[in-house]
Amino acid sequence: MIVNKPVKKKKISRYTILSIIMFIIFGVIAMKLIYLQVLNYDNYKERANANSTRFISEKAPRGKIYDQNGNILATNIQTYTLTYTTTEDAEKAFYSTISELFKVLEENGETFQDNLSLKLNNNNEFYFEYKTSDPKYQKYEEIRFKRDRGLNDDIKNKLFKDVKELNDKQNEKINDELMKITPEETFYYLVKAYNIIGCINPNPTKDQSEAYKKMSGKEITDILLQNGYSLNDIRKFVVIKDAIKIQSIKGYRAVTIASNIKKDTAFIVYQKLNSLPGIDVSLEPIRYYPNKELASSVLGYVSSINSSQSEKYKLRGYDVSSDLIGKSGIESAFEEQLKGVKGGTTVKVNSQGRVTEELFKLQSYPGNDVHLTIDSEIQYAAEHALADRIKYIRENDYDSNGLKYSNATRGALIAVEVNTGRILSLVSYPNYNPNVFTIPGEVTEEESKEYFSPDYEAFANQLIQSRGLNKTVNNLFPKDENGYREDTYDLYPKPFYNYATMGRIPPGSTFKPLSAVAGLESGVVDPSTIIVDKGIFKEHPDTFGPSFGPRCLIYETRGTTHGPTDVAKAIQVSCNYYFYEVAYRLYKLNGEGIDGLNSIAKFAWKFGLGIDPDSKAKRTTGIEIEENFGQTYNFESFKNQKVYYAKYALVDYLESGDYKGIERNFVPFDIRLSEDDNEKVKEAKKSIKDKVEERLKKVEPGKAIEQSEDEFSKSIKTDVKTIVDNSDEYKRRIAKWESEGKKVNLDEQVAAVTRIVTRFAVNDMPAEISSPGELVYASIGQGMNLYTPMQLMSYVSTLANGGTRYKLHLVDKITDNDGKLIKDFNPEVLEKVEMKESTINAVRDGMSRVNTEEGGTAASTFSNFPILTAGKTGTADFREDQEQIGRSPYATYISFAPANDPKIAVVAVVFDGGHGGEIAPAVRAVYEAYFKNQLLQMDPNYPSKSESFKKYVTENPFNKPNQSNSETNTAENQ
Repeated sequence: MIVNKPVKKKKISRYTILSIIMFIIFGVIAMKLIYLQVLNYDNYKERANANSTRFISEKAPRGKIYDQNGNILATNIQTYTLTYTTTEDAEKAFYSTISELFKVLEENGETFQDNLSLKLNNNNEFYFEYKTSDPKYQKYEEIRFKRDRGLNDDIKNKLFKDVKELNDKQNEKINDELMKITPEETFYYLVKAYNIIGCINPNPTKDQSEAYKKMSGKEITDILLQNGYSLNDIRKFVVIKDAIKIQSIKGYRAVTIASNIKKDTAFIVYQKLNSLPGIDVSLEPIRYYPNKELASSVLGYVSSINSSQSEKYKLRGYDVSSDLIGKSGIESAFEEQLKGVKGGTTVKVNSQGRVTEELFKLQSYPGNDVHLTIDSEIQYAAEHALADRIKYIRENDYDSNGLKYSNATRGALIAVEVNTGRILSLVSYPNYNPNVFTIPGEVTEEESKEYFSPDYEAFANQLIQSRGLNKTVNNLFPKDENGYREDTYDLYPKPFYNYATMGRIPPGSTFKPLSAVAGLESGVVDPSTIIVDKGIFKEHPDTFGPSFGPRCLIYETRGTTHGPTDVAKAIQVSCNYYFYEVAYRLYKLNGEGIDGLNSIAKFAWKFGLGIDPDSKAKRTTGIEIEENFGQTYNFESFKNQKVYYAKYALVDYLESGDYKGIERNFVPFDIRLSEDDNEKVKEAKKSIKDKVEERLKKVEPGKAIEQSEDEFSKSIKTDVKTIVDNSDEYKRRIAKWESEGKKVNLDEQVAAVTRIVTRFAVNDMPAEISSPGELVYASIGQGMNLYTPMQLMSYVSTLANGGTRYKLHLVDKITDNDGKLIKDFNPEVLEKVEMKESTINAVRDGMSRVNTEEGGTAASTFSNFPILTAGKTGTADFREDQEQIGRSPYATYISFAPANDPKIAVVAVVFDGGHGGEIAPAVRAVYEAYFKNQLLQMDPNYPSKSESFKKYVTENPFNKPNQSNSETNTAENQ
């Protein structure tokens, strides 16, 4: 019998178990590799390439700017730049890398690029550096800075935690709170936000990290200071971290650490690259102005894009974090032409940010070149002669009170070809060196304050002392609602303000040739008409009233008159009386209504001095860069001006408790708007002003207004009574009067205020608005006549060439980088003024006498000049009480030459310069530069006889004896 034995179970060996485990592991790995390399190959390849692929942007050079002779005014130079690229290795070694780099830069006398507007001064005080001197924009810049860095988030969480969409009022509330955060507090915030504690503890433990989170920015800063770092050291790290943050918003970007460094410094850094992960050395073009300050008023400058412009330029394809744009002048006006087309290279980089392979290159192209009409030789002479003359006036001339013209610090000079409108020189003083702004962050603290945050207090104190003013700093530079000082009276010299194209000034007596043209062409006088100067102009009381009596300047200053005067003599000796009479005759000739009041303006508009307010024509001289545009007296513009200021004048009268000395026995009335007013008072105040404005708008000379005086008086009486009954401020004023022992009858007070407002709106203001006296003042360049020097140039060049008003222009042509013509700018006629030959000759005769005859106001400068010139000086007040606020008359001079066949015209002005004749020597220097060849042909020894020729022509760096300049053809044809 066979017995089945139980089968013995075979034991699984360890080897088998290990083999199974290994099989499973390798199986998982294999499946993962299949997933990575087969199933999801494309996705992971794209991600890997993205992590190692970079596009390195290459800046395109801007187009060059040339003068008319081919001299380069603006170009580009290649400079070495250090950049930082964020990579894994670079982040780990950030503080050691940046510290080493700062050390290299410091040892080699280099500076790093500091774009952070939160600055630290020499006293270790933080402040915001602004890119504008306008307080409104300064506030915007500061708010934008703080918002971009997240300081608004905490405020929102405190004030509007559960609000998803903030309205304008809520945003404004946040902005108000942001403005309360001091620069120092902002710095502490950034120290914490950017984890600057990493410079002493780059790898904190979990507990340390938690502790740092609970600390304030100030506490972290204190720890850093205790570890040997200065505030300046800490701020350097903040600058770089901030740049990285702002750049990261745009994705991958290399952050510029330093620009325009020396070749030797770049080589040292290059040798250390292996120990400086993320750092790279490259070449970049930067804008360069080889002649520094020369023509800066024309060229403008380039600078980084500020916060207020960022959205606009983003849409135009700019990198707002690194691109520079034209900020003013030709650089701004021709930005689209001058900017190049950016290129770059797609590369692969390793973990240290080093380029390992170049994948694709996109070529950059330079911008187009702009060729100007400016002649650098004339521009140089004009700039230096004007600056020297302003200095001379400031240091040597005295006003009638025996005080120096210490505030003669601003001015302008323009020279133009009268038969083309080509501008040969355009000077605004003071000027600046545009190279200062080509490298972001390179502006020094002193330069920044000078340009964007002038010390108005120190300037005011100096002016008060030098002029003996009975004023305070607050009087001269009052603070606005935000506490910023404002230059209300245009006292401070502003380098960025183009006085030639933006500064509107009264023309004074330089306007008289225009009045002469109006009189001669209208037939109210002819070249032989004699008008006897009697000193005080009170010949027509039926027209002007018995109290009207403006005076001739010679009578005012010497007690004498010019006697019998014709038009040429009137221009020569600048006889006010003659032109008063011309204005009266024009008024009568044109019907004594609106046409009579506009009789001079109709001629002025044709010369570019203002524009018909009913016209849709563009208000411009044609100049390509930014300009202001002033107006000549005319009824409509004058009425609008008076209506606009009427409410302010009325408020001043009523609040002072004195109406022109006529009404004084009334309690100062509460008419000024106040936040403390209740609704009834607010409405009543507004109603009074609206009714006054509405009535004044209906004023026309010779026409009655339907609403009677009684009706107007009744319409405002209710409003006056409402204020008397409901104004707490007015009640306080009543109590004050009574405490001084004065009896107050409220009904009488209501009647007095009603009577004053009625008289103001029904009688006094309408009489001022319709008065032909304004036309009389306008005839000698006073009153509301205000023009820029560029407008005066439009006028005098038109006068000089016999009546053709050309578009004034700075640009001659635009070419591409190879010199191929893209656009040509030919002379363009804007207006043709019809003038009789006798008119032209009479005016030229009078203006020639100004420069050559005894008694001519510029004869001391031009009587011995070999070429016959014509001119007219002007001395116009800033305002009646100008001496009390440190202002003096404008010194203005217009001229053209040769007088008998004009080729060039010049306008010069010095703000607070006294008399126009004082600036004439600067104009002579311009003529010497323009006519240099002709002068040397006439007299080879001329340079030895003229100091200005030697200084501004012979020593002029642009003076090339063999080079033809603007006047060569003129000289050959004479």
